[in-house]
Amino acid sequence: MSGMLDGLKVADLSIVTAGAGATQVLGDFGADVVKIESEDRPDMYRLGFTGDQGGSTDLDFPPFRVANRNKRGLSVNLKAPEGHEVVRRLIADSDVVVENFRRGVVERLGLGFKDLIDIRSNIVLVSISSQGATGPDRGYTSFGTTLDALGGMMSVTGYDESTPTWSSGRVNYPDQTANTISPAVILAAVMASRADGRPRWVDLSQREVVTSLLGEWILETSLTGAAPGPSGNAEPGRAEWVSRCSGEDRWFAISVPSAATRERLATIVAADLSGDPDGDVEVAALRSATDRWAADRTREAAVAVLQAAGLDAVPINSGEELLNDPYLRERGWWQTVDLPDGGGTEQQRGWVVQFDKGGPDRVRKRAPHVGEDTDEVLAELGYVQTEIESPYARGVVSRPRSAASRG
Repeated sequence: MSGMLDGLKVADLSIVTAGAGATQVLGDFGADVVKIESEDRPDMYRLGFTGDQGGSTDLDFPPFRVANRNKRGLSVNLKAPEGHEVVRRLIADSDVVVENFRRGVVERLGLGFKDLIDIRSNIVLVSISSQGATGPDRGYTSFGTTLDALGGMMSVTGYDESTPTWSSGRVNYPDQTANTISPAVILAAVMASRADGRPRWVDLSQREVVTSLLGEWILETSLTGAAPGPSGNAEPGRAEWVSRCSGEDRWFAISVPSAATRERLATIVAADLSGDPDGDVEVAALRSATDRWAADRTREAAVAVLQAAGLDAVPINSGEELLNDPYLRERGWWQTVDLPDGGGTEQQRGWVVQFDKGGPDRVRKRAPHVGEDTDEVLAELGYVQTEIESPYARGVVSRPRSAASRG
């Protein structure tokens, strides 16, 4: 193992991606992250929210495998007193507890902030929720659609005012922003706790995260009273847009911010800008001409001509193209990770940031099956073999089912 966070121990009660993606980053950089589930109530993200085993294994959903790599799996029944004791032992040996349940769930499980302080006096609890731990909407739970809407994001996305657009389940912007910000916030809380020996409770509202990233739009409204709306693939007042080329779903983006670059583009695409006193009209005419010019050219050929003229134009890459992108390949960004049960390998996203020393050099461990590391974790918590077998027999903890029974 090599990592900047070697020695940091995380009890991970999080689910889906808002929490699990955050603890994945900690695991990538060396933290020991133990994912806590139960056989009866596994993370719903394992099966892509379908809830139907349908012959699938609990690692068949690719996004789950990414968000839960570099973690160990503990399966324990939190509602059983013995299971609760197992988790208490784990938390006593952990620096951080991360959860993103509906408000009130951890308290009912006896693992609220006050309970955790009794277990470890300098514990850090990180609660990632839809609406935060206080306020009138704290009792609601949400997925990305709700948060895109309530946070204000959908007021500026889409192609026009009649089609507000969700960032989609493939992007799920609210979850991805939360799990990108959270690792730094978690580490800040750990540093503060270690400095003064006091516990910390991090209350992260995904709704507030979404709104905070609309700063310039909110500022414009506060200063002018205007309500910015969606602009599709063109930004009002700016000479930048995307144009479609020949072939299936082939596009490029272009920016021509100065009069000189607009004149250069007009020459290439044969746009008639003569006698136009209005900048917005000029940009609209230039865009229409560019669209016509690009329509019978391949994306590669169009971008090559524009770049050769010194214009800022780049292709819009697909996922398949990103897998073979020379930049990402040279940076070593893509990571080859084993598929479960001897199924070969896959390419997963790389690190959120690179360091000259102490950063990860590879994915150490694929995502675990439910309870895959239960034996190992129990032994580290001081359970001897005879103690381990007894709770298994009573269903307090569990090992993963065999590959045959999972399939």
